[in-house]
Amino acid sequence: MADILSQDEINALAEACRALGSCDEGSKTGIEKRIRLYDFSRPEKFSKDHLRTLNLIHTKYGTLFAVALAAMLRVDTQVNLLAIDQLTYREYCAAVPDGTLFAEVALEPFAPVAVFEYNPSLVSMLVDLRAGAATVSPSAKEITEIDKAIMRGIVDLSLKKYAEAWSATIEFNPRVTALTTESSTCQVLLPSEGVLVCSYEVSVAGNISMMSVCLPSAAVEAILPALALGKAINARNQKPGIVNEAVRKLFDEVDVECTAVLGRTSLTAEEIAALEVGDIIRLPIGTNEPAELLVENVPTFRGTLGKSGRNLALKITGFHHSHSTSKG
Repeated sequence: MADILSQDEINALAEACRALGSCDEGSKTGIEKRIRLYDFSRPEKFSKDHLRTLNLIHTKYGTLFAVALAAMLRVDTQVNLLAIDQLTYREYCAAVPDGTLFAEVALEPFAPVAVFEYNPSLVSMLVDLRAGAATVSPSAKEITEIDKAIMRGIVDLSLKKYAEAWSATIEFNPRVTALTTESSTCQVLLPSEGVLVCSYEVSVAGNISMMSVCLPSAAVEAILPALALGKAINARNQKPGIVNEAVRKLFDEVDVECTAVLGRTSLTAEEIAALEVGDIIRLPIGTNEPAELLVENVPTFRGTLGKSGRNLALKITGFHHSHSTSKG
């Protein structure tokens, strides 16, 4: 005959069942809290460490491009990284303004295709400055074929500096494959393909505009091991006294105007008015005395006159006395 449970035993059994049920519910709740929704249309492929390294690389690119652009245009220029976003290519194309300039670029062997985008107002300012304008203002005018031809040199400079910014991680040879202003024709990637978008604020002579760099996520994923923090940028590990090669190259590319002054004299207004073609103006110096060499209208060196092949030349023999005085 089966044992009959007492009322106390029944109460204890019921209490144990309730306790077991609450534990199961708690464990289920804990599992639900660990579940995180994943949006497959906007996949996040990069960790915070990877994004931090990418941020350093693209900040460096902005600095290099700003210095080179300032040297080319002779105006104050700043290129500041605003954000790095993980989007789809469809979202990126929808975010850029109408009539913007797309540069389709091959970054072999890093990425078979990438997009460098320049806002219409930025293109307008850069083209005006390259054409010799004294002042500029951002105006979103339509970009013509002539504007594209003028911008080609600036785009090439931009790509050169972009390769320099990545040089510590990976070396590649950038090449422009097309320049277009229609986002509908710039379908170099699938609309649903993931991309890494780096947005920049560009200041040219105090006027603000925008530009961006769009990279396929798959290309960046392929070099994730090299993006470990500390490997991408090794400037901190450089020994003291070693000159940064990239900085030296930037100065090598700056054009400066040099003028040789053979001598100086004074003429009255009457003498100047009486000058005719073929007249000789005597200078109060001898032919063997040193001439001045002005760099950007600043007396810098002294030298002797001579020839280099068929060309007239100036052999530098020392610093100008004013320059040596300021150094001391």
